[in-house]
Amino acid sequence: MSLGSGKSGGTGHNLNSQIDLAGGVLILVNAYRDQLEHTLDRPDDVATGAMCRPTYSPALMDDDSLPGALSGPPPRPISAATFNQAHGVTAHSELVWRLAEQAYGEDYPAEVRPWGMTTFWVLGRCVSGLRVGPGHLLVDLACGRGGPGLWLARATGTSLIGVDWSIVGVEAASARASHFVPADRARFIVGDLAASGLPDASADAVLCLDSIFFATDRIAALREVHRLLRPAGRYVFTAPEVRTPTQPFHVPDWTPLLEAAGLELESKEAVPRQAEQLGRMYLLWLEHIDAIRAEVGDASADRLEAEARRVGPLLKSREPLLIVARRPG
Repeated sequence: MSLGSGKSGGTGHNLNSQIDLAGGVLILVNAYRDQLEHTLDRPDDVATGAMCRPTYSPALMDDDSLPGALSGPPPRPISAATFNQAHGVTAHSELVWRLAEQAYGEDYPAEVRPWGMTTFWVLGRCVSGLRVGPGHLLVDLACGRGGPGLWLARATGTSLIGVDWSIVGVEAASARASHFVPADRARFIVGDLAASGLPDASADAVLCLDSIFFATDRIAALREVHRLLRPAGRYVFTAPEVRTPTQPFHVPDWTPLLEAAGLELESKEAVPRQAEQLGRMYLLWLEHIDAIRAEVGDASADRLEAEARRVGPLLKSREPLLIVARRPG
């Protein structure tokens, strides 16, 4: 999965240190989630957020003022180096992959070994939303180790270019490609969510799973999608909407951001059972914390344990979505 950029926060919590632990299949996404939720760890905070939820009219606002748009470097940026470490270390953590499979059960695509929260349901919706086939090109932005994009390329017959800012992720994806598709059907390059380096209007469809929220400028990242897509091309991504936004990086509604980038919303669907499955993952981390500690070390295990205890109870405060948009044409 792949992931790219950072968030702001008002405490001494260090997002870099959380990501640097590289201790589990969901750690990068969960580090972001922890950063989102740490201000909502008291019931009165939730109530305050609900009362103060802003109203806005996109037509009357600058793009940078749209809730969740972000612009400029975040207070605690993350770098490709943190992802290099995570993609390298976690890929060899067989225990964490086994716990992921146990937590997600039949929904877990074990062959894919997704970095984030990609299930068979998500993959199926991607097939229907992307609408690609033989002779088409799918671009997977923030592809990480490449599993979901490669699975979709095989399932649809399309060609694939994966883009990620982690050289370790790109190398791992390149090494896995032949297990899914012929050598001439997939390649992986180093690039950014807002600057892929690929030509204009070169993609029939664009994919971005569990990653767009890492962009420091979400509209710039969405405009890169618009630039890459051919007219009528589709964009499928997964991301949460926060019901009671309290921080600039919370996104209460992705629709205005898509519109600011010239993309049209086609559909939003809640990803089923995600809170239940991720909550089960946290419980498994706690149940097997000693074995995890033996595999990844004390510092990483301590952070995983703290995250499971702190973030697990807060999962119901946000809505995980699969979103389909298109470039007009």
